[in-house]
Amino acid sequence: MLRTFWDGMRFAGITPLVRGLLLGMLGAFATSVVVIGVGRILVDRLAAGNAGFGVLFAAVSAGMALGAFVGPRVLRALNRRRLFALSVGVSGAALLLTGLIPNMVLAAVLASITGVGVGIAWVIGTGLLAREIEGDLRERTLAFLHTAARVLLLVSLTVAPLIAGLIGDHRLDVRDLGYDVLGAGAVLVLAGLTALLLAVLSYRQVDEGSEVSLFAELIAVLRGVPVGPEKEDERLPGTFIVLEGGEGAGKSTQARQLSIWLRDEGFEVVTTREPGSTKLGMRLRALLLDKDQTGMSPRAEALLYGADRADHVSQVILPALRRGAIVISDRYVDSTLAYQGAGRELSVGEIRRINEWATDELVPDLTVLLDVPPASGLARLGGTTDRIESESEDFHERVRAGFRRLAEGEPERYLVVDAQGAQEDITREIQRRVRPILPDPVPQDAEAITGMMPIIKE
Repeated sequence: MLRTFWDGMRFAGITPLVRGLLLGMLGAFATSVVVIGVGRILVDRLAAGNAGFGVLFAAVSAGMALGAFVGPRVLRALNRRRLFALSVGVSGAALLLTGLIPNMVLAAVLASITGVGVGIAWVIGTGLLAREIEGDLRERTLAFLHTAARVLLLVSLTVAPLIAGLIGDHRLDVRDLGYDVLGAGAVLVLAGLTALLLAVLSYRQVDEGSEVSLFAELIAVLRGVPVGPEKEDERLPGTFIVLEGGEGAGKSTQARQLSIWLRDEGFEVVTTREPGSTKLGMRLRALLLDKDQTGMSPRAEALLYGADRADHVSQVILPALRRGAIVISDRYVDSTLAYQGAGRELSVGEIRRINEWATDELVPDLTVLLDVPPASGLARLGGTTDRIESESEDFHERVRAGFRRLAEGEPERYLVVDAQGAQEDITREIQRRVRPILPDPVPQDAEAITGMMPIIKE
């Protein structure tokens, strides 16, 4: 265990975000285990006995479960990085109050709030870590995190009660007022202050910076109003659909079938692909897929895909969406996250930020992931292969795993289809998912133009 701990320390500070996440997660976890560590002493001083300790333990556990499953959903409008740091601070503040107020009922309530903060911090923290780092580095970082958590648990169960005993219980009298200083309470106060300090440090590491303060953003979210000055988001009347998947998954076939069906339904359809759908894109495609380009670095590759995508969005996708067309793209941002992030083992978080800037944060209305084992997909290709297709099967396995993680992270935006099924069945499944998001094929101003109800032919 110690070897894993010290080995993981080398990777703990690879980026400010990872460093801040680890600090915050461990600080939050410490607040929950300290409650358990000195809980027995605390409830004895409060004359609550075994029943009181059971209530305290249940309050922390229930709070953690509630925070993990409900917290991020209730506060989904709040920036995830800010919510993470805020939850660490909440757990620390609640723990501090638990130590200051020697009352069993309030201790149970505050312990549950501590648990809520811990639950939110861990579920958001692990999600951000999974997005930020990939491959072996991610496994080592998570192993370090869990090892450090076990060390904290061991220290809290052994050292915290010892410190509480050394401090002892005292009574402060000021004229007619008296206050009981409990050794267990003092330990909780110290742990709470430490967690608050770690929350501040974590916030400085993970926050991306914003014109709106954390307090103002939190108040706006709780009131259900827009956060700060509303961004002038362009209302695009069109619909953006992307097909993703590994090599040989059948994206081109399904894009063609989908476009035929939509045109028959009366829609304007623009089918496109990445890379290579603009004049600049065609030159970049030639560079990216040329097998002779053996010396291209992974970072250069990712940036070239980003350049192609920026031009693609500006020249093809946005103009079509602005005039109300349905755009079907063979590959988009998620391909770069999977191929260059998971496949090349680059930072998914950094690639995501580059592409958000390149696309002005344009997100598809639906992403269809055609999932196929690399061995089966590559066998379908036949003939000559390009630079990406000729990569090792291990590379393509990492790409597939990357796609699946992306789909699991945003299930509301994804349709995952087994691409080994019959093409007709795949087409029908895609059509069923696409139909509900389609706009009205009759223009909204049709009645104003004609002065009568439009005739819709079945």
